[in-house]
Amino acid sequence: MNWSKGLWRGWLAAALLWGAVVAAFAAADLHGRHPFAGLYAYSDARDAFLPQHYTADEAVVEDGVRRGVVARTDFPDGTTLAAPPDLGEERVRAIAERFWAERWARRAEVLWPWALRAAVPPLLLLLSGAFALWIARGFRPTVAPEEMVVETAGAEDTPKAAFNTRSAGGLPPFIRSLGPDPKRRRVLGAGR
Repeated sequence: MNWSKGLWRGWLAAALLWGAVVAAFAAADLHGRHPFAGLYAYSDARDAFLPQHYTADEAVVEDGVRRGVVARTDFPDGTTLAAPPDLGEERVRAIAERFWAERWARRAEVLWPWALRAAVPPLLLLLSGAFALWIARGFRPTVAPEEMVVETAGAEDTPKAAFNTRSAGGLPPFIRSLGPDPKRRRVLGAGR
């Protein structure tokens, strides 16, 4: 029985199952919406994009745009950026371009907790299993070199030739057939 191979396969199955469970919880948490969707507001004082964690009603944002207090920019990944319109159209466009260029940092921020939840428990299980195997292997009896038995190859273990090398002076059969057998000559010539 190979404990290492069996435990490795068990860990791999458990890790895949755990990943599927975490993915299911992540999908349920996102409620079918784009994982990076959301409303962000530009703060001129901090020169930063602040996520708005409250769920702003679409009508509220549209009302701000209609009244002229919010400049709204929608992006393909489902994010919306709200900026003060008094910055000027060119400045709002530059802010929107910077916001779009920084999207990978925001995406990593959203996915990082889920990646940790998916990776850390299986890795801890792998390390604890490897540690337990290491401890268990320490209890195996050690064999001293002088106690080791070396098996010698017996006569039945030696490979057999495809032909009888003892006849015809150790020549293979196809060469034996090319000329007279030296043993036969001696036998036949002994009487002369």
